[in-house]
Amino acid sequence: MRAATIALFATAVCVAAPASVQAQDISCDRGDPEVRALDFRGNRAVSSSDLALRVTTTPSAILRRSLRIALGEKRCLNRTELPRDVLRLKAYYRDRGFYSAQIDTVVQPAGRDAVRVLFQINEGQPTVVRSYTVTGLQGVADSADIINRLELRVGQPFDFSLFKADIDSTVQRLRNAGYYRADAISGWDTNNDSLIARPSITVLPGKRARFGEPQVHVTPVEGRHQEISTNTVRRILGIAPGDQYSDRAIVEAQRSLFQLGAYRHIEVSPLPDTLQPPGDTIVIVDAQLTEDYVRRLDSEAGWATLDCGRLRLQYSDLNFAKSARRFEFTAQASKIGYGDPLQTRFTRDLCTLYGRSPLTSDSAFSSPFHYYVGFSIKQPRLLGTRWVPTLSLYSERRGEYLAYLRSTAVGADLSATRDVADRTQLRLGYGLEYGRTQAPQAVLCALFNRCDEISRALIDSLATLGVASAAIVRVRTDNLISPTRGTVMRAEARTSASSLLGTSSNLFFNKGSGDIAWFAPFGWHNVLSARIRGGVVVGRRLSDTLLFVPPQERLYAGGATSVRGFQQNELGGVVYIARDRDVRRDTLTPPFRYSVSDTSGFDRVVPEGGNALFVANLEYRVRDPFLFPNYVQYTFFVDGGDVWNRPSSPKIKWTPGLGLRVLTPVAPIQVNIGYNPYPSPAGPIYFEDPLRAQSAVRPDISPLYCVSPNNGIDLVFKDGVLQPPDNGPTCPRTYHPPERKTWYRRLVLTFSIGPDF
Repeated sequence: MRAATIALFATAVCVAAPASVQAQDISCDRGDPEVRALDFRGNRAVSSSDLALRVTTTPSAILRRSLRIALGEKRCLNRTELPRDVLRLKAYYRDRGFYSAQIDTVVQPAGRDAVRVLFQINEGQPTVVRSYTVTGLQGVADSADIINRLELRVGQPFDFSLFKADIDSTVQRLRNAGYYRADAISGWDTNNDSLIARPSITVLPGKRARFGEPQVHVTPVEGRHQEISTNTVRRILGIAPGDQYSDRAIVEAQRSLFQLGAYRHIEVSPLPDTLQPPGDTIVIVDAQLTEDYVRRLDSEAGWATLDCGRLRLQYSDLNFAKSARRFEFTAQASKIGYGDPLQTRFTRDLCTLYGRSPLTSDSAFSSPFHYYVGFSIKQPRLLGTRWVPTLSLYSERRGEYLAYLRSTAVGADLSATRDVADRTQLRLGYGLEYGRTQAPQAVLCALFNRCDEISRALIDSLATLGVASAAIVRVRTDNLISPTRGTVMRAEARTSASSLLGTSSNLFFNKGSGDIAWFAPFGWHNVLSARIRGGVVVGRRLSDTLLFVPPQERLYAGGATSVRGFQQNELGGVVYIARDRDVRRDTLTPPFRYSVSDTSGFDRVVPEGGNALFVANLEYRVRDPFLFPNYVQYTFFVDGGDVWNRPSSPKIKWTPGLGLRVLTPVAPIQVNIGYNPYPSPAGPIYFEDPLRAQSAVRPDISPLYCVSPNNGIDLVFKDGVLQPPDNGPTCPRTYHPPERKTWYRRLVLTFSIGPDF
């Protein structure tokens, strides 16, 4: 048991070490040698970066060390702390099961008034767990689940921190199973000669308990009466007398109150034992609440890369109809200063980046400004369940860059969300919209052979779209905006493939998408992250791969938060729009044909999107070692993926690059440079010439001419306008854009504000 006592003492020292290490003085006084390097030798079971966190001795900033210039923080050797660093490392190794670890230090000269500190480590052999027992669970229901997935395992080193975590997990699981007064006694036996440990846990479950009537104490805003009634608070708590006790139920009750947004302070916990009823089977929970203002008016103004100016106003009533329902009225607009009618020549110039606006080639969808006007009502805990329903009514205009413009005259959305696991939320919804979707005529013609005016008018006409959806999100990261560890998982399924949903028959589709992102520390305060994203869209059946899918439901990729070697939405198939000066007439007499040569350039690119998508990202974020380590990061990334139309196969394209990431109080700002070695994809090229083509008979006609090289499409006169023939041949994908021969022309610049993925 002497070894056990040492291990317990080592654990206490190790737990306190990180906090105390950070508080030690490593500043430089006159005559103190600068630490130019810190090394660890002989460590195999523990990484050097982990050990560096346990010691006070820290080298100077990398710029100062490598270039010998007075930039960055200078850190010096504290000879008083050096022997204590040895004790800290020994305590840490003992906590990990290495009781015989030996550590020595060597301080070597590293230039004038500078030293190199080396920790020489002999880890020795670890003490291994020979047997591991948990007793005291006789008569406890689901006892196998309570001791399932313990961290410490037989055959592994006796890691005391894992042993302590197992004790805490066992007690926590018992409390969630109704055993309010559950406790555990730990014991372990070690043999230094045989290097064997036999840890054990003795469980003291006590009696199973139930909740009593919760107590509620509310402090209103000064000078005001209590807004949300006590009975409403009890309903939202979701804890009823007679319910089986559970710590999880208390956490969920506190989360439900927090989601109301109506309280400045929330504390839900059992009363002290002295105030509990006699006996040990009834537990009274006390809710201490401090109210906030329940009626608010919020505003938000900003600028975004593709939105130009943005403005948002929101009025909220958090106690609508005196029942803690949340009522919100929202009005927002984007493309302010660029979209009609909120633009001038001056404001459009303000939206320009480096002499060229990202919106200029998106004129069809940027000419009107985008907006959203609507209201929603959220009901907490529907009928006492954990479901939180929301009803929204709205009108909006939104779009996807270069791809489509969706105008909804009126829309409704009914959804319900609930937490199904720790930091995991499920959302079920149904939305019905009456509106229309405008897409580039070239895309409609290239993808769906809707090249004549009648077919395009059918797509552009008002129609109803009803969509049922289910989405699940699991976020387990240490930071929502700039995570350094953890995972994020998302999945969504959407369907409109039934007339029962209120969908027009030509808009049937099924859609599934999902992504997984992973973040982990890697190196000194650096972060390694990866993401995989995929999606598929089909018609009424899985075999329907060529039916018309609404442009707003197609899949797109490319851009600052996707594959950074491509501009926004330009990964996958594209359609080209020709320049006026490059189009030539191939025939002098009817029937007429137009075309361009392969050496011709193009005016703009229009993404086709696809019904299948795959994107993979790998990124390494390096903390700035020079001047701004807390605000600046350098990113090195490799992105890959493709967007394609089934049943064809994908052709994954990989684009490496680097970026500069600046952390701000609002969100990270990132500028990326991706290298795209791939030639621009071959595709159809069209020519739009509405000014010369309008006729007195049909002034609304804006014909679209296929001008792909060597195309054989004969144009015909109809309504006094030269137009493509009805149900004519498809425009061939024979246009190959000019090759980007120099390496710098293959660089792609992207800019983003917000999370990477």
